[in-house]
Amino acid sequence: MNTFSIPSEWISKPLNVLVIGAGGTGSAFLSECFQLDYLLRKVTNHQVHLNISVYDDDKVSESNVGRQGFYPVDVGMYKAETLVSRFNLHGNLSWKYKNERLLPEVFDYRNYDLVVTCVDKAKVRADLGRFFANDNRGSRYNKSLMWLDLGNGRASGQIILGHAYEQINKLPNVFDLYPQLESIVDVDEDSCSHIEALRKQEYGINKKVVLEATRLLWELLRKGSISHHGSYVDLESATVKPLKIDPVCWQVLGYNS
Repeated sequence: MNTFSIPSEWISKPLNVLVIGAGGTGSAFLSECFQLDYLLRKVTNHQVHLNISVYDDDKVSESNVGRQGFYPVDVGMYKAETLVSRFNLHGNLSWKYKNERLLPEVFDYRNYDLVVTCVDKAKVRADLGRFFANDNRGSRYNKSLMWLDLGNGRASGQIILGHAYEQINKLPNVFDLYPQLESIVDVDEDSCSHIEALRKQEYGINKKVVLEATRLLWELLRKGSISHHGSYVDLESATVKPLKIDPVCWQVLGYNS
C-alpha cells in the first residue's frame, strides 16, 4: 500500500495554517481545529500545535445562524473576527484573522506549512491552483507548502490534500486532479432565509467534510503517515470513499504523476 509521510518541516514544531473562508465549512473546521490544537498540545507537551490565520471578508447574516458556527448575537459581525476572537478568548490562543478576501497572486506563503480552502466558489480554488502551478520560482515560493481543499455541494463533498507546488513525487492537489474547476460558473447568490440555504446545502454536509479533513490531519501529525490523501463524502448514500495514494487512481482522474 502506498503511503505519504509527514513532511520533515512539520515534525516537532507548531504548524502554521492559513485558512481561507470562515462560513459553513470554515467555521466547522476552526471548531474542530480548536479541539485538535488542544489535544496536540497535551500529547506532545506543547511541541506541536496549530498557529492559524483566517481570511474572510463576509459578515454574519441571520440565515447563517444555526447552519454555521454563529449565534444570533453575531449577526452583522465579521465572520473571521468573530470566530478567531471567540477561540482566542476561550483557549488562550493567538490565532489571527483578516476581515478581507485573500488574493492568491499577492499573498506571501513562505511562513505557512498548510493552506486550507473552505470556500464554495470554484473560481477561488481555481485561481489558487493556477497560481501554485505557475509560480514555482517566485519570491513567495515555498516548495514544502501543502494544500488541503474542502469542497462540497448540496449533499456531497470531497477532501483532498496535496502539495501546492510542482516537485518530484508530488502528491496531487485538488487543482491537479480537477482542473475543470476553472470552467465552473459560480452562482453568486446569498441565501435570504434558512429554507433557501438548506435547499442549497443539506444539514451536516459541512461537518461531515470537516471531520474527514481533521481526521486526516490527525493521522498525519500523530502517526506520521497516511494511506489516503482525501475522501469523497455522500450524505444521501451514507458513504465515505477514500482517495488512495495511488498513481493508477490519479490516472483515472486524468493526472499523470
